[in-house]
Amino acid sequence: MNLEAVRHACDLVASHVATAIAAQEDVLVLGGDCTVELGTVAGANAAGARIGLVYIDFDTDLNTPDTSDGALDWTGVAHLLNIPGCEPSLARLGPTRPMLVPQQLLYFGVENITPPEAAAIRDNAIKVISREEALSDIEAAAARAAEWAARFDCVLIHFDVDVLSFIDFPIAENVRRCDGLKLEQAAFVLKQLMALRQWRGLTITEVNPAHAPDESAAFVRLNEVLADAIG
Repeated sequence: MNLEAVRHACDLVASHVATAIAAQEDVLVLGGDCTVELGTVAGANAAGARIGLVYIDFDTDLNTPDTSDGALDWTGVAHLLNIPGCEPSLARLGPTRPMLVPQQLLYFGVENITPPEAAAIRDNAIKVISREEALSDIEAAAARAAEWAARFDCVLIHFDVDVLSFIDFPIAENVRRCDGLKLEQAAFVLKQLMALRQWRGLTITEVNPAHAPDESAAFVRLNEVLADAIG
């Protein structure tokens, strides 16, 4: 669904990200759905960066078009890894295919994993810090993520706000009443990762301000978190 629009948006993002990273500038990408990460990664690859992607999300987005509900939103990571069954025009964005190998990906805070996605995680030995692990000890989970990310030359962060508890901070597009991270916990993780000298980009997705009881107040809180993390 909406393949041409997604591809066009990702091409635009990739062009800007490549220019910024080549100029040694940091990148903030405001999505959009999760497919915008394809453009961020493609752009970083075009700049010649050795990428590590920390994917902070409630979902793993490892479906292919055949195993999703028709929305490409659920398929972003599958296209990054060039999982069989992906749409070729998305999987070949940028100069490399696959755009990432499994060793360049770390999931953080994930919980909603379908059986095909679980098989892909297992078969590709993808690193996962689960929602349960993050909630039980956010400082230890953040330290593990930072230690993993520090091995790369270019650290990218994908932050889908549906990883947040909708009851605590109702701003996500998806209104699942999941017991996700509190905004303060997510803020802590972002600040630890973005303090790394290798950090180069943050992509934020799935924000829907119409779901907040007070849109203005919600954005004040979110902007404060981002400003503090960016430093």
